[in-house]
Order: sequence, then C-alpha cells, then structure tokens
Amino acid sequence: MRIFICLFLIITSVSPLYADKYNTHDVKKFVKFMEKEHNYDSEILFELFSEIKTENRIKKFFKKAPERTLTWNGCDIKDKNCTNYKKLFITKNNITRGLEFWKENDSLLKKAEKEYKIPAEIIISIIGIESKYGSRTGSFKTFDTLASLSLGPNKGRRAEFYRSELINFLLLCRENNLDPRSIKGSYAGALGKPQFISSSYRNYAIDFNNDDKVDLWNSNADVIGSVANYFSKHGWRYNQPVLSQINTGSTSSLISESKKSYKPSTKYEIYMSKGLKSSANIRDDEKLSIIARKEPSGDIFNFAHKNFYVITRYNRSRLYALAVHFLSMELREAKSQMERL
Repeated sequence: MRIFICLFLIITSVSPLYADKYNTHDVKKFVKFMEKEHNYDSEILFELFSEIKTENRIKKFFKKAPERTLTWNGCDIKDKNCTNYKKLFITKNNITRGLEFWKENDSLLKKAEKEYKIPAEIIISIIGIESKYGSRTGSFKTFDTLASLSLGPNKGRRAEFYRSELINFLLLCRENNLDPRSIKGSYAGALGKPQFISSSYRNYAIDFNNDDKVDLWNSNADVIGSVANYFSKHGWRYNQPVLSQINTGSTSSLISESKKSYKPSTKYEIYMSKGLKSSANIRDDEKLSIIARKEPSGDIFNFAHKNFYVITRYNRSRLYALAVHFLSMELREAKSQMERL
C-alpha cells in the first residue's frame, strides 16, 4: 500500500503532462475498476498512464473535413473535397498486390474457405483495404490513443466506447503476453493487418497456425483465419450473392427504398409488388435492401443480400462494403484469367 501511494504521488507531481491532460480522479477510478474487476496490477497501470505522451495527430485525423463529399464513383473532376471510393480502393496496385498475397497464402486461404466457408477473395479484399496487405498497420501507440480518447485530451462523445476498447486492449495484451507499451495501431485503436479493434481481437481473432498465440501483425495464418472467423460469426452465406441487379422499377421508388437501412428487412415479393424486379433467381421470401451508388453514367441501384450487410458489420459504411465487394470481384476475375493462360 505504501508503494502504491508513493507511486501515485510521483505520477501526479513529477509528470505535469499526465496531470495537465488527464483528470486524476478519472484515471484513479479507472485503475481501481481494472484492479477490482479484472485483477489488473494497479502499479503497472499507473506507470502506463505516467508515460503517456499526447499525440497531436489524433485531432487532425478525427476532424471532419468541411463540406467533404463521399461518393462511390461520382466525383466531379473540379471537386477537390470529394472522396471517390472506387478510385481509392479498386486500383491496379491493389489488384496486383492482392493476387500476390493470394499466391503466397493460397493453402491458408483454401483452409479458411473450407473451414469457415468464406471466399478467399473476400478475405484478401478486407486485408488489402484495411492495411494495404499489412504494409500500413498504424503508427499510433494504442494504449496512449485509447486512453486519450476515453479519459484524456481527445475525449469526446464516444468516450464510453473507447473506454471499453481500452479495457479490452489491456486484457488482450495480458492474454497474449503482449507489452501494452509496444503495440501500435491506427488513430482509432485498430490493430494488425485486419485492423481489428480490441474487442474484436478478443472475440474473433484465432490461432489459425496452432502456435499457441494469436498474432495479427506477423502471422498471415492468424490474420486469414481471424477474418474468416469474423465473417462466419456474423452470418456470411456461402455461395450466395452480395448484390443482384435490378432490371425494372421506377426511379422514385428506387431512390426512396435506397434511403432505408442497409439491413435486409423487406421481402423480395414486396419489392416485386412495387415493380422492383431482378433477373436473378431470388426467392420470394428472401429479405433484401436496396443500395444506390453513383457512377459516371448516373445512379445505379442493386438489391443487397445478407452478405452485403455482413460486410457492413466489419465497417458500417455502405461505400466500404461496396469497395470490399467490387475489389473481391476484380481479384476473382484476375485470378481466373491467370489460370486460363
């Protein structure tokens, strides 16, 4: 107890950065919670807080650009504040590197597809979009980042979420014998090649190469198995479509329906009663949603199946799900062409 008091006094008096940027009461309360609920060593945790260095880049990354337009493929060439998702992710480089990753990890991808029923191209697309196939896993110290977003100078409306992630981060480090000081990730705390947040790491990451550890930075086996497990647990339907073409329907109906939830909740027979039909073989009772995207030719509408919604469980953005889907299609086609040569 005496050591604990001395350590706390040192932290709060000697380290002005900690004292100025963090509310001492909040930190003390968090440490007490971790000690009581998770038997976490309080001295180690206070020491971690004492070593925090404020990362000024976080605010820049979280700050929303003024009048920023996000679109699939409909940016005007003169619009400098427009992000074109298709041109950002469906690139020749991403396809080439994706094929290289496929070739290098073919046996692991086949194993994952056999065990979890997740297509190789979907797994590869996730890794490519999230971290450029592992080349960009983040340079922010994860403990400092999550502490800042939950208890420190960057605390905001999602502070409770980041507090939960900080708890999960500390627990996953203990469970996997990782040093919290050395782990780096994204500005929002995402980790490794698949950019799992800490709670996802603990719930879905797996030891796919049976070496008694789960390593999402250095083990492609664990990365591939973990992404496959994530999609499987969220209900991916094997050999089922992501999107289906809509052949008939009024523009007003399509626009109206596309503004609703991505979650498939409307039966196909109801869409048909509104004149919205597909040439694909869809059961009358299958639940769908309608997704719109901008192309140079105008707005395109598709029926979205359960698998589209599953992709949004990885990232809730409609544009992100479109990127994963279309990159996976490009990868599959490119691989088929290679095999035909």
